[in-house]
Amino acid sequence: MGIIRRMRKQEAVWWERSATPGPSGSYTFGNPVEIKCRWVDQVAEFVNAQGQEQTSKSKVYVDREMKPGDWLRLGEMESDMTNDPFEHEGAYEIQRFDRTPNLRATEFLLTAYL
Repeated sequence: MGIIRRMRKQEAVWWERSATPGPSGSYTFGNPVEIKCRWVDQVAEFVNAQGQEQTSKSKVYVDREMKPGDWLRLGEMESDMTNDPFEHEGAYEIQRFDRTPNLRATEFLLTAYL
């Protein structure tokens, strides 16, 4: 087991956003899923998909592919969690997602910027 996998010792809740907006023009979210991660509250500058510089409040190293528009919340999933991340305090939208291979390209460091 590589270091990338071993460093993810925290839990977070992930809401995947639908690929297209619904009839009302707003996006929906899938059911929340508990994932393994390493959540680092660290200010970092990055360039978003529109080419604008932004500042993130946290970098989260996650265990699966995600995309901008999905949401994350630090902590274990609660039994009464809904599929609307806006209803849960501490949930943040992913602004950028990076996929970086290790030297042998056997593992990938998956990073979400919030």
